Amino acid sequence: MICPNCGKEYNDRMTCCISCGADLVPYDPASWHDDARQEDARQGDVRQTNTEPVIPDIREANETEKAGFIRVIEGHSEYPPLPAPKTAAEEIPLTVQKNTSGAEVLKNIGSLAAAIVMLALILLASASAAVRLVTDSEKISRFADKLDVMNLPAENPVTLSDSSVSISPDTTVQEAVYMMSLGTGLTKEDIRHIYESSTAEDFLASQLKGYAEFIRSGELPEKLTSEKLKEVFSENISLISSAIGKPLSQHDIDLAFAELDRTAPVLEAISPSGIESSLDGWTLTVLRLFCSLPFMLSEAAAAAGMLIILRAINRDTGKTLIWGGGAVLTGGVIVLTAAFLASAQVFLSGQDRFVRSIAKCAADVITPDMYRIGGALSVLGIVMLVWAWTLAGKGQKNDH
Repeated sequence: MICPNCGKEYNDRMTCCISCGADLVPYDPASWHDDARQEDARQGDVRQTNTEPVIPDIREANETEKAGFIRVIEGHSEYPPLPAPKTAAEEIPLTVQKNTSGAEVLKNIGSLAAAIVMLALILLASASAAVRLVTDSEKISRFADKLDVMNLPAENPVTLSDSSVSISPDTTVQEAVYMMSLGTGLTKEDIRHIYESSTAEDFLASQLKGYAEFIRSGELPEKLTSEKLKEVFSENISLISSAIGKPLSQHDIDLAFAELDRTAPVLEAISPSGIESSLDGWTLTVLRLFCSLPFMLSEAAAAAGMLIILRAINRDTGKTLIWGGGAVLTGGVIVLTAAFLASAQVFLSGQDRFVRSIAKCAADVITPDMYRIGGALSVLGIVMLVWAWTLAGKGQKNDH
């Protein structure tokens, strides 16, 4: 077989030319050259023909047959044309689902553990700050100013030494003093005025500061005795006499001193030695360590150091900020909630009125600072989370 177009010769099994695609015709050397010359003459095409027979490339034909090559030519093949390839717009996108690997699960577990430890350290540091605020000398002065001693309930029943009048624990201090001063002409308003104008408040504040320093550092304050109370009373005899409208008699003074002597057991119970004997020695040591400034700063530093551990686990700033910011924000919310509950005395609903009164006054003094601490933690946590989301948004833009 031979191609009438390009002159390539093939074996009898080929039907078309693999070079130009023309249909092959039977090969006759004698007639082929004559027909070719006649065709050239008719068309007036001057071209040189190779008088030597063209030897077909048997190797090319054999390789084509071995490979099963079939040249598809429209109009000369029984096979339909192949469909055109789909464009990129017509291709169906494939969704690749990533399975969470074991390493990712371990990262999440490690990050959760680090965040929990960070939250615990934040709460411990906040509690240390609260105890330190309670024992601060400035806060003690404010506490003494806010504490309404005259409205406190009497803790123990008292029977007057020279009368059969009984004072119950529900009676306030102002009412108890009024009942003990019957016959002197003092009214309840006079008693309150005497207390607020006397040196009693300053004496109370100095005693509380001494006990606060004892809790902080273990330094023993000057012992509170009935003799010291008698000194305070003596300093204010003129004020009392002015309120009564006449000088106090020696009998009245002796009667007051006798009542102050009866407070000796109570004063001994609240003395530093009495507190140490009622509490385990380790309790005060731990409390002093807990509210110390170095311990509080070390707690805060350890909480901040957990960010380094989170960064080492995740190796990503955004995830580190998410875990750390979540812990800080949670700590801030817990501190704010605890401050609110302390102000509302939710935890002291089962206590007596004396304890609730003291706790309410202490809460009113320190809760503003606790609100500031909780608010600062909450704002810091929100800033960290917003920062993480900003980094995530920039990462998505860079991917596109």
